[in-house]
Amino acid sequence: MTKEQQILALLSQNPFLQQNEIAETLGLTRSSVAGYIMNLTNKGKIRGKGYILAPNKRIVTLGGTNMDIAGTAALTLRLHDSNLGKIKCSAGGVARNIAQNIAMLGQESHLISVVGDDPYGATVLETTRLAGVKVERCYQLSGETTSTYLSLHDHSGEMVVAINDMGILDRLTPALLSSRLEFIQHSDVVVLDCNLSEKTLAWIFNNCNQPIFVDPVSTFKASKIKSYLHKIHTLKPNRLEAEVLSGIKIEQPKNLNAVAHWFHQHGLQRLVVSLGADGVFYSEKEGNSGMVPAFKTNIINVTGAGDAMMAGLACCYLDNKDFPESIHYAQACSSLALSSEFTNNPNLSDDSVQKLLETQQ
Repeated sequence: MTKEQQILALLSQNPFLQQNEIAETLGLTRSSVAGYIMNLTNKGKIRGKGYILAPNKRIVTLGGTNMDIAGTAALTLRLHDSNLGKIKCSAGGVARNIAQNIAMLGQESHLISVVGDDPYGATVLETTRLAGVKVERCYQLSGETTSTYLSLHDHSGEMVVAINDMGILDRLTPALLSSRLEFIQHSDVVVLDCNLSEKTLAWIFNNCNQPIFVDPVSTFKASKIKSYLHKIHTLKPNRLEAEVLSGIKIEQPKNLNAVAHWFHQHGLQRLVVSLGADGVFYSEKEGNSGMVPAFKTNIINVTGAGDAMMAGLACCYLDNKDFPESIHYAQACSSLALSSEFTNNPNLSDDSVQKLLETQQ
C-alpha cells in the first residue's frame, strides 16, 4: 500500500483522526501527512472538512493468473544439456498484472480469477493481496494446478522456447462466475483479458452494462471478441491484433484511420493501438483521434508494459480524464514498466506517473 492508501484506510475507519495521530500511526511527520492529505483532496478522494471520503469506486478485472517461471542461461545455450544460469519465479498473468497495476495507481482493485490449491496458487494470491489487490473473490479449486508459464531464455535474454499450462482457466465458467455476477454488475469498470474462454467472455458481455475494457492478449485469442465489439468500451490491441481483427494491414499511418473506422462501425467506443517504438494510435467514436510518439525510455524489460498501459486507461476513465490525457497517462505507466526489471514496477504510483509526465512536457 502507498502512504496515500494507508491514510485513506485509516480515515475510512475514523474520519475525525487528527493529522498528528495519522503521523504517529504511520511513522510520518505531521507536515508530510498534510501534504498527502492535500494531494488526496486535489484528487477528489477527500471531500470537505472532517475528512469526508469520496464514495468508493471499484475496478473488477477478470482473466488469467499465473506463476511465471523464467530460466536464463549464463552462457551460450547448449541444447540437450544442463546449463548454468538463473531461474526466477514471479506472480503473473495478464489480468492479475493489470489488477496489481490498478491498485498501485491508487484505485480500488478487485481480481476475479482461478488458481489451484497448490503452493503456487497460495503464493500468487498472497503476493497479489500484499500489492493492494482484493483477491477474496478469486477461486481456489481443489485438485487443480495453478496456471503456470515456463520460459527459457538465452544469455542475451531472448526467449528460446516457452510452455504454458493454463488449462485451469477453462474452469472459470459462467456457472462458476454466477456467484460473482452481482458484484461485477455493481462495479464501475470491468477489465477482461482474452485468456477467458469465448463462452465466458460472451456471458460477461451479455450480463454487464458497465464500461468494459479488453486486452486481446494475442492474435490467436483476439478472435474471441470479434462479435462483441459493440459491447466493448475500450480495446487495447497491438498492431498485429488490430490487423487480425479488422482484416486491414497497417503499413502506413493512413491505414490506422481505416482500422479505427472499421472498429467504430462495429460499435467499439474507444480504440488504443500499441505500436511499440512508433508510439500509440488512439481513436474515439465521434470524438478525438491521433498519434502519440513513444516516450523516451531506457528499456530493461518489455514484459508487462501493455498491462500497465491498460491499468492506466482504466484508472483515467474512473477519474474522468479526457481521452488524450488518458493516453499520455497510460503511456507513462507503460514507460515505467519498460524501465523496470520486474513485470510490475514496484515504484509505479500516481505520483511517479505524474512526475514522469512533467519531464515529457
